[in-house]
Parts: sequence; C-alpha cells; structure tokens
Amino acid sequence: MNTRIYLNDKFLEFVSLGTQPSQDQSIKLDESEESEKKLKQIIENFTDETQKNSVFISGLAFEKAFPILKKSLHYIEAAGGFIEKNNEFLFIRRHNRWDLPKGKLEKGETIEEAAVRECEEECAIKNLTLKKQLPSSFHIYQYKKGYAIKQSYWFYMTTDYSEKLIPQAEESITEVRWCSREEIESSILKDTYYTISDVTREGLKK
Repeated sequence: MNTRIYLNDKFLEFVSLGTQPSQDQSIKLDESEESEKKLKQIIENFTDETQKNSVFISGLAFEKAFPILKKSLHYIEAAGGFIEKNNEFLFIRRHNRWDLPKGKLEKGETIEEAAVRECEEECAIKNLTLKKQLPSSFHIYQYKKGYAIKQSYWFYMTTDYSEKLIPQAEESITEVRWCSREEIESSILKDTYYTISDVTREGLKK
C-alpha cells in the first residue's frame, strides 16, 4: 500500500512507529481529536508554497488519516493503466513529461471501467485485459481557490493490440510509445512525475 502523498517536489508520508526518517520533518500523531486538529494544521502548512520540506507522520495509520484529508481538501478520483505487451510497456508524452494514461472517473463508473476507458481514449488502444490492481498514487495540487487531493487507481493490464496507437491531442498528449525495461530505467524514470515513477516501479515488479 502506498502511504505517500506528493505535492510538486515534496511529499507527506505516513510511517510506522519507530521509523527514523533521516531528513526533513517528523511528527508524531495518534487517533485523538487533538491529533485530527494537528493533522489539519499540517495539511495547511504543507500546502503553503514557502514550505519546501517533506513531512513524515508516525503513530496515525494512513487509513485513519485519509478520511481527514478528504474532508480538508477537494477529493478527486482517477484511474489508469500500466500496460504491457510482449515485455514492453506503454507510456505517453503529456505536457513535455512521460506519463501513464489515466483520467477522472465519470458518474456511475467503476474504477476498472474508468481505467480501461481512459487508456482506450488517450491511446486508441484496444483488447485490454486487467491483470492486477497496483497501489494507488496520491497527489495534492491547486484546484480553483484551494487544493485538491487526487487518488489515482492503477491496474496492470496486458494487450495483444498491434495497430497504430494515436495520442489524444485534446488531452495534450503528443506521443504514445512502447518502451523496454532498459528504456524505462535509462530515460523514462528520469523525465516523469514522482507518482508515475512509483507506479512504474511497482508495475515492473509484476
């Protein structure tokens, strides 16, 4: 399970008691009402652009903290895929960074339906088979006049589709490409987002 929430180049991570982070800021909380107030203050400080450090929180499980985060920020759900074909993996180029196909859930959709639909729409790919759910990724970003927290659900998928892939231009995608493990390690992971890097490393373990 992923317990790290990114905001640009920093993160908020929930760690087990006894963990001794070697850098940045470490805070101990519990399940009391007072700790809930402290967590809300931590979130407010964390979204302050002048605050550059990552934050480690111990003593409060991610499962207990996440409902508080969802109440404190605008909550958005998305779903996407880490797609494999013949030991190569599909990546897209969006906003001049390597990314994985994903998008927001539509009303009434399951996360599985959304993941397949978004991959099909963004890459013009078909014949997708969901093999395994990967850990969700989480990130916070500016949204309207405040901040949102997005939970992206990920699935390891396979396909035998051999037709030309077409990037969805209206979603600012300029390239769709199959990459070997070697290419991923040598170039993709050096030019992508932290969340995508984490998902990719999990996917490559499968």
